[in-house]
Amino acid sequence: MPTLNLNKGGNVVGTVDTSQAAARDEAVGTATNTGTATGVQYFASPGRGGGTYRYIRTFLQFDSSGITGTVSKAVLNIAGAGTTNNADIIVCASDAFGGTNVDLAVADFNNVDFSTAYSSELATWNNSSNNAITLNAAARSIIQSGNSFICAVIDHDSDFQDTDTQSGGAGSHTVSINFSGTITLDVTLAATGYTHTVMGVAPANIEKVIGVATADIEKIIGVD
Repeated sequence: MPTLNLNKGGNVVGTVDTSQAAARDEAVGTATNTGTATGVQYFASPGRGGGTYRYIRTFLQFDSSGITGTVSKAVLNIAGAGTTNNADIIVCASDAFGGTNVDLAVADFNNVDFSTAYSSELATWNNSSNNAITLNAAARSIIQSGNSFICAVIDHDSDFQDTDTQSGGAGSHTVSINFSGTITLDVTLAATGYTHTVMGVAPANIEKVIGVATADIEKIIGVD
């Protein structure tokens, strides 16, 4: 099972605006290529004459050029840190980092493809250890075929769904990320090699035959 280490990672703090909708649609923000502990956030503080609203989005890039074969499973591992409240995130497609592996730019704040989710909603977050996020078929396809896998980690309930979850009140959704910790992408490749039933056992359920991995078996008793 190949494990891809994080190649580029950081977050972009969006420009403050006077409404949730305007803050979500901001074109630029402040990019931090080393990442900050507050990795994902929706912040709301209404006030007379306009409030203060802001989003923070995390972007991750992995070199997937060495992946060959069919990707059957992919799990994004992100180390938690600090304090998290009302955690609720989702992973989406992105073309940040210039679509390759250059540094984050201020305009990458808006580089989120909301129409292409790479995961389901993750409603819990571990502050002190790993958070394993299973990626879907859309993500697996990019990992399998592309030289670079890039994703955005954003707030689900407010950012992804474009909703003021504070209902006009003050508060925030915050997810803390340890950018100095482990951020990896675990990739499982579909089995190759001998693909026939052996003594009534389906090939999908066979890992080895007489100690030899099925991926290394061409024939059994002359049958390929």
